[in-house]
Amino acid sequence: MEAVVSTQSTGKKEEKMETEETQENGSDSDEKMKENGAEEIISEEKKKPKMKTKTIQNSLEVTSSKKGFTPKELQEAWERENSMIATDKLIKDRLNAKNAVEEYVYDMRDKMYGNLSKFISEADKDVYLAELTKTEDWLYDEGENCQKQVYINKLAELRKVGDKVLMRSAESEGRQGALNLLGSSLVQVRKVLELVTNKDEKFDHLSEEDVKTLAEKDLEYQGVFNDLCNKVSNQKLHEDPVVTVAQINLKRKEFDDKCQPIVNKPKPKVEPPPVPAEEKKEEPTETPMESTDSNTEQAPPPPADPPADPASADPSSMDLD
Repeated sequence: MEAVVSTQSTGKKEEKMETEETQENGSDSDEKMKENGAEEIISEEKKKPKMKTKTIQNSLEVTSSKKGFTPKELQEAWERENSMIATDKLIKDRLNAKNAVEEYVYDMRDKMYGNLSKFISEADKDVYLAELTKTEDWLYDEGENCQKQVYINKLAELRKVGDKVLMRSAESEGRQGALNLLGSSLVQVRKVLELVTNKDEKFDHLSEEDVKTLAEKDLEYQGVFNDLCNKVSNQKLHEDPVVTVAQINLKRKEFDDKCQPIVNKPKPKVEPPPVPAEEKKEEPTETPMESTDSNTEQAPPPPADPPADPASADPSSMDLD
């Protein structure tokens, strides 16, 4: 790829041209020189004609070119860039793997003297601490510039022991909570059985088969619960657990799946008996309602008959003296 740029600029050229002075200037100057008595020392420079400068402009063409990258050169540059990016990533991943080993060594060594010390025997702890110290020394000596996979393998070896200790700690913390949940499920079913025995109307819809199932599962899993509690109580913290949290949760799920559908069984809806057709009352016809508005003014009563005027009475009905 080539780019060509053409520009035009203006050049200047100066030329000197001879011109003759007017005789008037010469005569005046001669008269002055004569008056001063210096006719014989007139300089030759005075006699030479003066030069006049004239500027001539000519167009000047300037051409510049710049060479670009060919497709092949661009491909090579792109490959070099990708190669550098890949190299940087490898270096970063290698350092991250090395730092992961170093962090694990420091973290586990502190925990071995802290909250994890009771979950590993004293003999195993001494061996493991020695291995952690050996790994730390290796990182600053032979393991300073190893490949990424070497650090990954070294970390995996340390985790074989460390993960077991962490698992024992997690199981110890979660076992009691899992047992409490299983015990709560057993207590709930036992309360339902007591209400059924007392003829509570809340559970009077349960069939004899439902009640029998609840009683059998309560008895069965009460035995499972007691067995689990005995094993947990005899569990040593520095040994792998005989009963895990997952096993306890599985037993509770089995019990709930069999009992909870019965405990939460809804009572059947009782529909009222249908009304016989002959007993159906006829609907009353609507009658206009009289207004009971208290604000409505009542019509005034008709006026009473005026008293009889004596003057207008029948004269025949009057007593004569």
